[in-house]
Amino acid sequence: MSTYEEQRPYPLQPGAVYPHQQTYSGPSYGGPDCSALMRLATTGAIVGGTTAAAQQFRSLQSGMQTPQAALAETAKAAVTAGVATAAAGAVASSFAEQGIARLGLMFLVGTAVVYGIQARLSADEEES
Repeated sequence: MSTYEEQRPYPLQPGAVYPHQQTYSGPSYGGPDCSALMRLATTGAIVGGTTAAAQQFRSLQSGMQTPQAALAETAKAAVTAGVATAAAGAVASSFAEQGIARLGLMFLVGTAVVYGIQARLSADEEES
């Protein structure tokens, strides 16, 4: 029984970096992976949720909003922002690596997603 042993010009050292090894562990440029999209969605939800919470808190203080309605509106805004950010990041990373083109595409797609979600939610509210 013969075994194949690769010929190496130098002995292997545990933990050493060799010229033929790929050491780059950055993002793949074939598109975003699931964890990157989740990070984008989480960031979008946090930013959108805190913005909505501040607005709802002001409405709550002035007596224009009940606590339950304020909480529901804040949650709705956080989910909308998270979905829009993830969608915008997925589309933008598929077309542009970085720079102004990526930011512009993220802005455009994010705006379109938020507009669509809000239009759908307002149509549902008018029906009920």
